[in-house]
Amino acid sequence: MNIKKILLVIAFVIFILVMAFALYWVFFRTTPKPNTIDPNFNPGGVPGVGQNTGSNVVTTSTSSNSPWQTIFKEKISQVANGSLTEVKNLNDTKVSGVAKTNDGVKYYDEAKQQFFRINGQGKPELLTDKKFFQISNVLWSPKDDKAILEYPDGMNVLYNFRTNKQVTLPPELANFSFAPSGQQISATWLGNNEEDNWLIIANDDGSGLGLIEPIGDEVNDVAVGFSPDGQVAALFRKSVDLQRQEVYPIGLHEENFNSFVVNGSGFVSSWSPQGNSLLYSVYSETTDYLPNLWVTNGQSSRLGDLKVSLNLSTWPDKCTFSGENTLYCAVPQGLPRGAGLYPEIANDYPDNFYRVDLSTGSKTLIASPVGDLGGYTAYNLFVSADGQFLYFTDQDSGLLQSIRLR
Repeated sequence: MNIKKILLVIAFVIFILVMAFALYWVFFRTTPKPNTIDPNFNPGGVPGVGQNTGSNVVTTSTSSNSPWQTIFKEKISQVANGSLTEVKNLNDTKVSGVAKTNDGVKYYDEAKQQFFRINGQGKPELLTDKKFFQISNVLWSPKDDKAILEYPDGMNVLYNFRTNKQVTLPPELANFSFAPSGQQISATWLGNNEEDNWLIIANDDGSGLGLIEPIGDEVNDVAVGFSPDGQVAALFRKSVDLQRQEVYPIGLHEENFNSFVVNGSGFVSSWSPQGNSLLYSVYSETTDYLPNLWVTNGQSSRLGDLKVSLNLSTWPDKCTFSGENTLYCAVPQGLPRGAGLYPEIANDYPDNFYRVDLSTGSKTLIASPVGDLGGYTAYNLFVSADGQFLYFTDQDSGLLQSIRLR
């Protein structure tokens, strides 16, 4: 009897060790990261789902005279043409709240504590002399010179840069989105109890508040964001099983929009400017739990009708639309398996830039960016109004950067 008990204990310990190793292998095993740049690097085509997006990583350097720049200077193109491409700093201090509005790219300079706009010559110009201290988040209105400024203490302010007037919004509001008109906002109202949590709509100054949908304890699964046609206020995701999620559009007036199912978990999305397409990413076992980009019909009445994989391992917040049919994406090089569950892992991997033609489905590598900082991890991507420049913020430095597209 004692021998039988001992054998059972040994078997149980072995089972635990095997399961622990399996979890490590699937989610946490990383691939070695090269630390040199290959001057003959030819990225080739876009890798398939679950494959790495590149094997040559640009070394990060803080020196403007780093050795690789001296050696490979002649191989660095000033225009994105599918090879090593020059990156230029637009400022010398950390920025946040970067967004493309109807009158240019705007941002908050954290050191100067002021707001700027990139003018037609690609240079920063001051929006107002007023200083704003310790802003934690910025949401720009699609119309006029207005923005919702969020502070670490929970205070929210609607500021009009044209009139220099501000309105304090209720502190219970969070996760803001401007309506296409710029006159209304949707947001979450977070009360003291879960039953007090709601998706709401209000005028941009906080007046005229109305309740749209109770969200209870599912706040993290409600992505607040107006559709470009103004009919959808948010998207709610719900697990179907371990490998699928169902997405429910939430209308302003209890519309009965059709839901749609995506093949994966971790659904996050963004609309094209006119709302013809919805870009989203999910991860699943079939992609080694890496993020995979998809595009589907974005019109409210046909949302999710047709879903096409773009076979790019990145997230929507590392992409930007240029019109309805062109997409630019920063794709991390060599993401390890399981990165879809932990997006912050991507901060350690430099990006390549791809252009996607949504009308044909073709994907083209346009740049492996290099500059004073070496490799770059990009977010907040925007294309200039004339289509000549791709702007992005570097994750490590927080600096606003640009590359020339043509």
